[in-house]
Amino acid sequence: SKATVSVLYWTVHYIKMMSRMIRAPLARAARWSSTEVRRDLFGYEQSSEVGPWNAKIGKVQYWNDAGELLVEMNRDNCPPDLTTFKAVLASILRCASKYEGGVTEGESKFCAMMDAVEEMEHRNGIKADKECWDFVMQAALEAGDFRAARALAACTEVSQKFVDEAEKLAAAAIKDGKEFPAALTKQAESLFDIEIKAN
Repeated sequence: SKATVSVLYWTVHYIKMMSRMIRAPLARAARWSSTEVRRDLFGYEQSSEVGPWNAKIGKVQYWNDAGELLVEMNRDNCPPDLTTFKAVLASILRCASKYEGGVTEGESKFCAMMDAVEEMEHRNGIKADKECWDFVMQAALEAGDFRAARALAACTEVSQKFVDEAEKLAAAAIKDGKEFPAALTKQAESLFDIEIKAN
């Protein structure tokens, strides 16, 4: 009947239309993939030439400048990769201070590195590897923070030599009666010894 023919016509037409709609983005994606061009969410081409940026990061005198270069990279549509973040971590470890003029109060290489790792993993989707965590571990050891170093050893993959160094720091702290933070040792009595009385 005419009604059946009409339904079949529009069904075939609909299928062809949907097929074209699906094939178009797939074809674009295949074309981009075949040329190995990185693109952002809006389809704009991204540069993968991180080498010059990494070189600049490796020459900074103060580690805050390494962070500023990361911002410039993103602004120039050249997102950092794993090698870039390793260059940042290495610069933080190498530089004497965050800013010109020396170390400021509250400045922490360990915290700066943890911020960089968070940026790398959660914003850029790049997983930190053993070399990255070794940089962080060295910052903790440089600061004499065996507690942070022990936490890293327990939660991440780090080189055994740094684990051994952390244990040496811990043993020395225990010997000197500094196993726990000073703020805890100043308490008059243990929290577990406090008697709780009903009113």
